Amino acid sequence: MTALHPRIGTGLWLVPATATVVRLCGELDIGTGAAVRERLLGALRHSTGLLVLDLSGVSFCDAAGLGVVVGVQRRARSLDIVLGLAAPRPHLARVLRLTGLDCSFPMYGTPGRGRAGFGPAAAR
Repeated sequence: MTALHPRIGTGLWLVPATATVVRLCGELDIGTGAAVRERLLGALRHSTGLLVLDLSGVSFCDAAGLGVVVGVQRRARSLDIVLGLAAPRPHLARVLRLTGLDCSFPMYGTPGRGRAGFGPAAAR
């Protein structure tokens, strides 16, 4: 796959093959946020220069869930890792748009192959 270099806020791009992709499943909320945060911080330690969160399996996300994503983004930046978001469902894409977070992250339309998946059930 050809590596593309997205500019933040310019639409959807294909995920480069060199990215580390983590698929989130289930609800990302106050009840699951702490466990998901720890798993994502662990993924940063094993990440390439680009960590993409595949949001296609996220069925619900509240403000606490958004806080997890923003907090992981801050940690990623401190490690010179870019955190991108891929394939949010329509309701989550709308929340990202309304909060302006869609302009704070590179947005990818197609998650990569060989992704590591985990969700609230796996994080408990």
